[in-house]
Amino acid sequence: MRGIAGAVFVMIAALPYVFMLLPNSTRPPPATAAITESLSIISPHRREVRQEYTRGFSEWMAREQGRFVRIQWIDVGGTSKIMKDLESRYAATPHSAGIDLMFGGGVDPFLRGAAFGWLAPVDVPPDVLAGIPPACAGTPVYASSREWYGVALSGFGILCNNRLLDQLGLPIPREWKDLAEPVYASWLGSGDPRTSGSVHMCYEIVLQAYGFEEGWRLLTRVAANVRRFGEGGGAVPREVAAGEVAAGMVIDQYARTVIDAIGDDLSFVLPRGVTLIGADSIAMLKGAPSPELAALFISYCLSDEGQALLYQPAGRNGQRQALHRLPVQAHLYDSDPAAPEIRPYALDPGFIYDTDAAGRRWRIINDLVGVWLIDAHTELTAAWQTVRSDGLPQDSVAALTSPPVTASELDDIATRWDDARLRLATMTDWAHAAQKRYTELSR
Repeated sequence: MRGIAGAVFVMIAALPYVFMLLPNSTRPPPATAAITESLSIISPHRREVRQEYTRGFSEWMAREQGRFVRIQWIDVGGTSKIMKDLESRYAATPHSAGIDLMFGGGVDPFLRGAAFGWLAPVDVPPDVLAGIPPACAGTPVYASSREWYGVALSGFGILCNNRLLDQLGLPIPREWKDLAEPVYASWLGSGDPRTSGSVHMCYEIVLQAYGFEEGWRLLTRVAANVRRFGEGGGAVPREVAAGEVAAGMVIDQYARTVIDAIGDDLSFVLPRGVTLIGADSIAMLKGAPSPELAALFISYCLSDEGQALLYQPAGRNGQRQALHRLPVQAHLYDSDPAAPEIRPYALDPGFIYDTDAAGRRWRIINDLVGVWLIDAHTELTAAWQTVRSDGLPQDSVAALTSPPVTASELDDIATRWDDARLRLATMTDWAHAAQKRYTELSR
């Protein structure tokens, strides 16, 4: 027995050397012969979204093409930080950022990316594109240049903690302007638009829906009611769910995620006539290391199977976590019972959202809000407290909320906002002016 066992051991030990002597055509493939390809994606998407797309695309590639893919998700923060990161990468190596795809963050960053020459056109299968309307409620769902495509549709509204509002004796806010009412002072939450694309969209929607001047006056009062500004778009849903604040502006996917977890204590309101359903997009970046794989990922995201990841419940088709999002494939709303009940393509936003203008002034709006409403938030809330205590005299409210610039001045400065000296000097002037205004009103 020992002799037999020894012979078997010798044979097993010798196998690697035998295989080395075989011709390449007859040599069995090593364990690593199933080559794992790599795809890199820079994205502000939350962990659950990344996990589901990693699982779904990997399974689809293995089943449909017999290929194995590893996705490297690059997390540098919210949309604004992604744009800064890409700007730095393309400044260092103009031919390539070393990343395949940008995924998520709305439409405006993709319009800016296209203007900068960062995006590469991608053709998707005609039958896939045929099911996607080119626009939703007046806003584009994909670029005619094929440089970016909307993957999901996003609504922006107000998340409320109904139980807390009831305890405080406060009404449920149903329009953006309701959030400016004095009764909500210190009971609102907000993210920082400088670090979150979804928060930026909420502010931009208000500025466009009400007009720049009235929108700015409204946002100033809303900001004065905010208890504190969180880092990103996920801050407000967590605070509302925890009862730290009673309400706040959020994107629908974050709202529905916490509502699913908490239940009837929370509600989400889409302000009628003053809201927007916009596309959350994807694009291949110029100089993508794996362009063929990147194009396949885009096609998968737009296919019915990839679209189902957005809304199907956990447990269906291997889905592990519900994402609570709206697909761009229009037919799914009627053909799939699991699809959301809302019909985004039938909604009337009540105003025409100017995507080009929003893209041009993305950075300057962030800086304007940042300097006047966030960096000086302590002084703003003190001034608001004084104005409220004085009975909200019209002249004081007007002085507190007056726009620092006109709409035309903003558009003019926006064209030169890449001038670092101009930007620094202007923001310094704004900071001094904000401090002076709020301090004088606090006396």
